[in-house]
Amino acid sequence: MKPSALIFLNRPHRLRQKANAYLADLDAFLADLPDAITILLDTLPHADPSLSAQILTLLGAAGTDRVLWPLFHVMMNPAFDDVIRRAAAVQLGLAASLSADPTVMNTELITALDHPDPLVRSCSALALGWEHNTSAVPALMNLLQDTERDVQAAVVAALASIGDAPVFARLTERLEQGDLEEQRSIVLNLWRFAEATPRVERVYLRCLAWLPAELYPDVLAGVALIPQTATVFSIYGRMLTQDDAKIRLQVLENLEALESIEDASLNKHLRPLLMDEEPRVRQAATRLLAKCSPG
Repeated sequence: MKPSALIFLNRPHRLRQKANAYLADLDAFLADLPDAITILLDTLPHADPSLSAQILTLLGAAGTDRVLWPLFHVMMNPAFDDVIRRAAAVQLGLAASLSADPTVMNTELITALDHPDPLVRSCSALALGWEHNTSAVPALMNLLQDTERDVQAAVVAALASIGDAPVFARLTERLEQGDLEEQRSIVLNLWRFAEATPRVERVYLRCLAWLPAELYPDVLAGVALIPQTATVFSIYGRMLTQDDAKIRLQVLENLEALESIEDASLNKHLRPLLMDEEPRVRQAATRLLAKCSPG
C-alpha cells in the first residue's frame, strides 16, 4: 500500500490572498460580512506593515461594532509595530464614531490615558478623537500637560477632531498657559476648526504678535490650511521681512502651494528676496514672481 501524499496548506498565504482580494473589491468585502472581518483579523498577524495598514483602514470603515475590540487589542499589543498600533488607534476612532453605542469603549480608552506606556497614552488619545465625543474632553484636557511630546500632540489632534466651540475656546486658553511644545501642538491643529468658527484666522494672527518667534513657522503652517484672505496676504507681506530665514521660507511655501496669487501687492515684498542670503528663499521668490499678477 502506497503511503498517502501529504498536502501542506499554507494558511497565512491563503489569508493574505483573500485579504488582498477584499482590498481590491470593496463590494466583495461588504457582501461577505461578517465572515470577511474574521478573515481580515486572522490575516493581521501574518501581514507585512503595508498590508496591515490597508487591512486596518478597511476594518475601520466597516461600520460595525464587531471591529472595536479587535482594533483596541491591536493598538495595545506591543508585538505590532508602533506605526501599526497608531493606525489601529485612528481606525478605532472611526469605528467608534460609527458605533450605535461606543460608551464602553470610550470608558476603556479614557482609562488607558493613564497607562504608563506613552505610546498607549498617545494611541488612546487618537482613538478618542471623533467628532462631538465631548465626554472625552475633560480627560484629554488633563493630559495636555503630559511630559511626552508625542502624547501632547496626539491629545491636541484628538481635541481638534472632536471639535465644538467650547473645545476651541479651551485650546485657545491653553495657548496662553502651556509650554512651548504644547503651544506648537495647538497652533498646528487650530486650522481643523476653520469650518466651525471664523475666529481661527484671528487667533492665528494674534499668535504672530505675541508667541515666541520660533513658533512663527508653525503658526504659518497652520495659516496655510485656512482660507487665504486679504488679511492673510497682508500678514504674509510682513512676515517676508522677518530676519529668520525659516519664517520667510514658510511664507513662500504657503504661497507656492496656491494655484495662483491675485494679490499684486506681494510683488514689492518678493522682489527684494531675489537677493536674499538664503538660496532657497531666492529660488522660491523667483518662482513666485512668475505667478503673481503684474503690479
